[in-house]
Amino acid sequence: MPFGYDSGFDVVALGTLTAVGVTPAQATTGADMTFQVTVADIGTNVVVRFEGSLDGTNYFNLSSTNTDTTITANGTYGYALAGCPVASARLRLVSVSAGTPSVTGVLGTR
Repeated sequence: MPFGYDSGFDVVALGTLTAVGVTPAQATTGADMTFQVTVADIGTNVVVRFEGSLDGTNYFNLSSTNTDTTITANGTYGYALAGCPVASARLRLVSVSAGTPSVTGVLGTR
């Protein structure tokens, strides 16, 4: 059953990235999503992208301006996205500037 299917609020861990790449995709029926991103051991910065797909194969940036998000300090950050129904979602670590950070993603949807 897809994540968010029961029309309640569901939360799932997306995993941790320690190098440029993507988390496993999570099937979802939610149109409103919140990504929680926790960064540890940051050097200068990390750049992340919140991605969605309608077919589970081809992914696109969920930002309405098609921009990525730069994080410059260790911590936990929340990013709320409204009105973007997709079949699946994932977190991409686009780039790392210095250090060996870990980027952990959690997805909430309804």
